[in-house]
Amino acid sequence: MTAAIIAVGNELLSGLSIETNSHFLINKLKIAGISTSSVSIVGDDPDSIVRALNTEVANDVDVVLVTGGLGPTHDDVTMKTAADYFGSEIIHSEEAYKRIQKLFSDRGIASLSKINRDQALVPEKAELIPNLNGTAQGLKFSKENRKYFFMPGVPVEMEKMFDDFILPELQKQSRQSITNIIIHTTGVPESVLFQKIEHWINKNQELSISILPRFPEVDISVTKTSDIRYGKSDVESAVSELSELLGDDIFGYDDDTLESVIAQQLVMHRLTIATAESCTGGLIANRLTDISGSSEYFKQGIICYSNQSKIEQLGVSEKTLLAHGAVSREAALEMARNVRQIAKADIGLSTTGIAGPTGGSPEKPLGTVYIGLSMNGRDDIFHFQYNRDRLSNKFFFSQMALNQLRLTLKGIDG
Repeated sequence: MTAAIIAVGNELLSGLSIETNSHFLINKLKIAGISTSSVSIVGDDPDSIVRALNTEVANDVDVVLVTGGLGPTHDDVTMKTAADYFGSEIIHSEEAYKRIQKLFSDRGIASLSKINRDQALVPEKAELIPNLNGTAQGLKFSKENRKYFFMPGVPVEMEKMFDDFILPELQKQSRQSITNIIIHTTGVPESVLFQKIEHWINKNQELSISILPRFPEVDISVTKTSDIRYGKSDVESAVSELSELLGDDIFGYDDDTLESVIAQQLVMHRLTIATAESCTGGLIANRLTDISGSSEYFKQGIICYSNQSKIEQLGVSEKTLLAHGAVSREAALEMARNVRQIAKADIGLSTTGIAGPTGGSPEKPLGTVYIGLSMNGRDDIFHFQYNRDRLSNKFFFSQMALNQLRLTLKGIDG
């Protein structure tokens, strides 16, 4: 089976919004053994939507997935265009109306505005797909052995709808199996990574292997497609060999993130952490607390940007700052030690550096960062040099700090 994705929205063409739904759908379609033949972006214009639909008919795809334009405002034209395309009248759906009523009732809103009531006007020929996170109903049409699914463009609404109602249906109908495992690495440049695994790639030519740079990480995708449901063991065997080859360069697989892996380690070891951040401006604390349940391990975060704040909030010695500067091994060490003591945490993690584009010197060039890690009487300082733009530098600094934390926690297991 093959699928085509059509993303609808003027904001996607103007650059006001980034189109991310197709990335989600492509990866989910793989689970159902369905390959994606095309992704197109069109504006909120009936003629453009119809041309895109007709193109996919000509391409003879099995499934067409359309996202966007189902909302209640004047520029949401997808629902009316779909009704015209499939020759359907638009009617009031009591089923949709009750869903919308319940959604607003659950949010503590007693009455619906006209614009919300109008969301219950849907094509008569469409099979409705529940939207558990919004008011725009999903639509399903079938024509000439081809299935069409129209979903809202809001990612949280689209993803829930696809996972709960569309993906299970597609999985039942798929005649093909696509086994895919994504290996996540960090701290290793793409060119170095390729040198390490070139022989492994040549050895596994029956698999589709891709190296996917995703700053500041590099992913390796391993895929096998088969007409019947076998081949998973081949992929798993190759990935197992790769894991031995790369060792600590790998931090996770598939849906793992660096933050989620660290969260698992902290919870497993029953450890708590506090952060003291200068150049990263709270980014590390933000990433650590992106994980649900982070209150179990995250105690406190202090952003100490100025020298004065380092002295007053963290108790960093003024002598240390005068002798070595705020961007130094000595300052990073005191920051990590002191935040651990202040928060009564098991681990203190600190960053101090020069994100740029100003502030560098020959002794401490732009992109310099010192990372302090204090834990159980053990103090470590890590130094990295990386210089792109300011935001990239900050994210790289946070990535290196978290990765050193991961490696230290992994070392506990021996």
